Amino acid sequence: MISSRGILILEKLLKDKENQNLKDLVEYFDLGERTIRYEIEKLMEEINEVENIIEISRGNITINNREVSKKFLENNYSVKVFSSEERELYILFKILFFRIINQSEVMEEMDISRSTIKIHLKNIKNILDKYHLTLESCHKKGLKLVGEEENIRSLLLKTITSIKKQGNIFFKKILDNYLALDEDGIKIFINYCQKLMEKIISDEAYEIIKNYIIIMILMIRNKNEIDKIKNEKFLENTKEYEYVNRGGTLLEAHYEINISKMEFLKITDYFLGSHTYNVSYSYYENWVEMEILVTKLINEFNKRIEVDISRDEILIDGLLNHLKPTIYRINNNIELENSIYEEVLESYPHLYKITSDVVKQLEDYIGNKFTEDEIAFLSIHFKAAIDRNKVKSKNKKNVLIVCGLGYGTSKLLSQKLREIYSIEIVDIIPKHFLKKTLKENENIDCIITSLDLSEENIDREIIRVHPILIEEDIKKLDKSGISRRNKKILFSKLMDTIKKYSIITEEEKLLEELKDILEINLVDDISPKKLTIFDMLDKNSIVRMEKISSWEEGIKIAGNILMEKGAIKETYIDGMIETIKKYGSYMVLAPGIVFPHARTEENVIKSSFGILQLDEGVLFPGNKLIKTIVAFSSRDNKEHIEAFVEIVEIFNGQNFSMDNFINKIQ
Repeated sequence: MISSRGILILEKLLKDKENQNLKDLVEYFDLGERTIRYEIEKLMEEINEVENIIEISRGNITINNREVSKKFLENNYSVKVFSSEERELYILFKILFFRIINQSEVMEEMDISRSTIKIHLKNIKNILDKYHLTLESCHKKGLKLVGEEENIRSLLLKTITSIKKQGNIFFKKILDNYLALDEDGIKIFINYCQKLMEKIISDEAYEIIKNYIIIMILMIRNKNEIDKIKNEKFLENTKEYEYVNRGGTLLEAHYEINISKMEFLKITDYFLGSHTYNVSYSYYENWVEMEILVTKLINEFNKRIEVDISRDEILIDGLLNHLKPTIYRINNNIELENSIYEEVLESYPHLYKITSDVVKQLEDYIGNKFTEDEIAFLSIHFKAAIDRNKVKSKNKKNVLIVCGLGYGTSKLLSQKLREIYSIEIVDIIPKHFLKKTLKENENIDCIITSLDLSEENIDREIIRVHPILIEEDIKKLDKSGISRRNKKILFSKLMDTIKKYSIITEEEKLLEELKDILEINLVDDISPKKLTIFDMLDKNSIVRMEKISSWEEGIKIAGNILMEKGAIKETYIDGMIETIKKYGSYMVLAPGIVFPHARTEENVIKSSFGILQLDEGVLFPGNKLIKTIVAFSSRDNKEHIEAFVEIVEIFNGQNFSMDNFINKIQ
């Protein structure tokens, strides 16, 4: 019989597209080579009955028939191989879905002890408490879930989203089983509502609304209906509610259920909170104050920059479209599913600071603080407006951007593309609107997307990139023939030329305006020199080791280098580990090299680097094999930028050698 360890090894082999070797698995599972080989041989005995499905030769493992192996994994995967985090997700899902749980049955199903189930339930109760939900004893049945139906569904929807992100085969079977429902009626209803509202929602919003309606239908069938809802009067007076109510007959007829007014109001709630791909904002059309406040917001921002964005109609419409559901989310404690805060703060710290300052008028108006994520999304609107009002390149390729996460992430991607390439971005759309857009617009030269469009049968060039452009994406775009923007200009030479043919009356203002206009195309050799890598590195900053047991250990070692240099406090190391867990491999900016960092709070004393170099790599989240860990701290989120860019470029260089680099430092 295959052990749970063997099942996990097979799952790992199937997740990786390329063949694995014993050494990789030893590092990943932190087990001995003999143990790994034994488990693989047991797998071969079970699977290789007719043909050699799995082979091992000279330490390399090859899967010759992935479909048969996947089928075997599906048939043998059970809840007993779950990690602690997965177990808690599964228990939480069952509590929210069935409203009652028997501890003894869960212990038997998962093969865990009473002490373990108590720990899980304690953690789950902490989560439930945030949604004002409790577990109460129910005689001879176990623990019963108690709380408002609206709150139960909100947490259930979030739990389902978390489960889907796990990519776990058993979880997929659970959702397919418990959430089994013909989705055709729901899709017709959502599309009908979009048509009535004259709005196109993002793929993320589409998926959330679809999942919520599945939950709603199943809960109605189980006699668990919403009987009251927050902001009932507000929701009832929106045009969105009128449209949802009108389209509701489609749902009732298709699924043979009666849907109450409260249920329709809750669906309206999700439509109002969704990011859209147009400028429809009917549900706030009587809020004249909002348009005044948006104008003031832009004017306040405009005072702090050199480019004039005060008359940018795209910005005005974009902010109205974005701010209205944003304010609604803030006032109703609705969280954004996807965060771009870290990326925006790292890429545009100055713009984020201005945005957080000028948004205070809006905060006073709504009586609530904007979250970091919401401010980050607003920053992207302003960054796009600044670029629109600068000198534009000619002969641009027409590019369509397809992104499933809404305007915020899409604009971050489009902004990066505009900074590097001479392109005309025709539109930014969700995946489900792709074919319609291509049919209506024949002038699109290529599609740049962060999604997999391989099955869409599109006759245009498709270039897949990461939401935040990395070096690999830039190489791919260069090969596609898209023209880059003009090369960088030396600031001193530019000023010499200007002084040669003109008289400058206010040189300081001219310097600032030129820097703002030229931005990344300018090499600033006039302004005071910022910290370089040699200011932030010394001979004690680099540690070499043969190997380590886990990526967490690597972060701690690199972090301790920073601590010993007096750059950080110990809590900063915990922050780096948490950031890696949350954001995964986006910190991998060069092959085999990761740049972990954390949010600058009270735990950074000075800007510095600490490097751990490994002879044998260690696997990071996202299945990234890392040999170099470059931990860094920044005192003000700006001071490190020059040195950070410098070290990334050095490590990405074709002739890079760590030995040569260390010699230069020493």
